[in-house]
Amino acid sequence: MVAGSNITVDGNGGSATPYVISATGAAVDCDDVRPCLSAGPGATYDPVTGVIAAEISTDAGNQVTIGGDGGLYAPPGGGGSTALAVTDTQTVDLTLAGDGSAGNPYTVSADVLLDPAPPGGSNLIQEGPDGLYVDCPQVRSCLSAGPGATYDPVTGVIGANVSPGPGNQVVINPDGGLFVPAGGAGGTALAVTDTPTVDLGLTGTGAAGDPYTVTADVVLDSAPPGGGTNLLKEGPDGLFVECDTVRTCLSAGDGIEYDAATGEISAFLSGDAGNQVVFGGDGGLYAPSAAPVELEVGCGLAGDGSAGAPLAAAVTAWPYPCDLDVEGGLVYCDSAGNLRSEPRAKYQYFTGTLNELFPGNPTVPATTTTGGTTVTTRTLDITNPDTCRPAIAITSVEVDVDFVIPPGGRAGHFVYGDEMYRFENRGSATVSDVHTQTTKVIGNTTIPPGATITISVDIGLGFGLGGATYNRIQHFMRAMVFAL
Repeated sequence: MVAGSNITVDGNGGSATPYVISATGAAVDCDDVRPCLSAGPGATYDPVTGVIAAEISTDAGNQVTIGGDGGLYAPPGGGGSTALAVTDTQTVDLTLAGDGSAGNPYTVSADVLLDPAPPGGSNLIQEGPDGLYVDCPQVRSCLSAGPGATYDPVTGVIGANVSPGPGNQVVINPDGGLFVPAGGAGGTALAVTDTPTVDLGLTGTGAAGDPYTVTADVVLDSAPPGGGTNLLKEGPDGLFVECDTVRTCLSAGDGIEYDAATGEISAFLSGDAGNQVVFGGDGGLYAPSAAPVELEVGCGLAGDGSAGAPLAAAVTAWPYPCDLDVEGGLVYCDSAGNLRSEPRAKYQYFTGTLNELFPGNPTVPATTTTGGTTVTTRTLDITNPDTCRPAIAITSVEVDVDFVIPPGGRAGHFVYGDEMYRFENRGSATVSDVHTQTTKVIGNTTIPPGATITISVDIGLGFGLGGATYNRIQHFMRAMVFAL
C-alpha cells in the first residue's frame, strides 16, 4: 500500500459483479523512484540526479565516442573493432603492421617468393622495380635444336634443318615453307658423274612413265702418254686386246732371243770360245762345275779357300793360363784397311825443381800440430800421353831445408802434412845451414785420357824453438806416368 492512499473495494468477485478497486489521495515523486534504478554494463547512473548515460570503454583501440548530437558514434569501419591477421603461403610472404585504429591503421604488404633453386635448374622469373617479369633472352636459353631443326639462342629463331646430303629433295620454298617437288618425296634422285675412263649419260625424270636411263661409254685414250698406239680396241661385242698387238711391244735384249711373230722368248747362248753354258736335259740353262781356283796366301793367312782348308787368319794357340775370352786383346781394321791392335803402352817422365832463398832468415814457426805451418807450395804439371786410356802417375818429392839453430834451439820440416825431419841443438854453439834432404813418394794418381793435371805439395815448418831460423828451401818433384 502506498502511504497516504485511500483504497475502496466494490463487488463480490463474481462474474456479474467483479471486484473494483479504487484509490484516492496517493502521490509518488522522482526521489521515490530514483533508488529503484542502478547502472549495468555499458551505462552510468547518478541516483541523486537520476541521469543515465552510456559508459565509453577506455581500452586501447575503442572507436566509440559521444557524437556532436550527444549520441554514441563510431567512425565507418571502426564500429565493433576489426581484428586482422595474415598467413604466408609458399608463393607470397605477407607482413602486417598497425593496430587498425584511425591514427594507426592496419597496413598489409606482400612479397612474392621466388625459388632460388628450382628442381629443374635456374629460376627464369626475375623481380624488377616495376614488378615480376620473364623476358625472351631468359626463355631462349631453355631451348636447343634437335634433329631436323636449327635454333639461334641469341635471337630465338627456330628453323628447319635441311640436310645437305646428296639426293635430298627437301628445300626451303620462297614462301618460307618446306617443299618437296612432286615425285620427290620418298622417290629416288639420280645424278651421274663422268670419270676419265667412263662417260655416263642420264635421261628421264624417274617417274613411272619416264624412268631414269643411264648409258655408259668407255673412254679410249687416242694418244697414250708413252707416245705409241693404244692397244685397247673397241668392237661390236666389247673391248679387246689381241696377242699380235701385244707382241709388237717386246724386243730382245742381251742374253735373250725373241720371235715377234710367235711371241716366243728364249735364252741366247754366246758363241764365244770357252763358254760353258748349255741347255740342260730339262731345257734349263746349265754350266758344269768349275775347277777349284788356287789361292796365293800371304803373311798372316792360312788355308787355300777350299771346303777342307778355308781361308783364315794364321794364329797360334793361346799360351797363357788366363781366359782368352776375358783377357785377350782385340784386332781392329783402320780406315786404310790395315789390321790394328789395341793402343800401345805409353810412358812419360816429368820433373821440376826450385832452390829458393829466404833473405832475412825468417823464424821457424813453433807449430807442433800435424803438417806444421805451410810456408811454400810447390807444383808440377803432368800430362797423360795416351789419348785413349787413363794413365797412372807415381810422384816423388825431395825437400831440403837449411836451418840456423842456436844452442837449445830446434826446428823441423813437413812434406804433405807428414813430419820428415827434426833437429835439436844440444850443444853450446850455433849450428848454421844444418839440413837433410828427405824424399816422399805420393800414391797413384789417375789422369783422364790426354788430360793435364797439377800435382801440388805443401812444405811446412814447425817445432821452432830458441830462435831457430831458415834461409833456403829446395825441392825436386818427379812423376812417372804409365798408360798400359
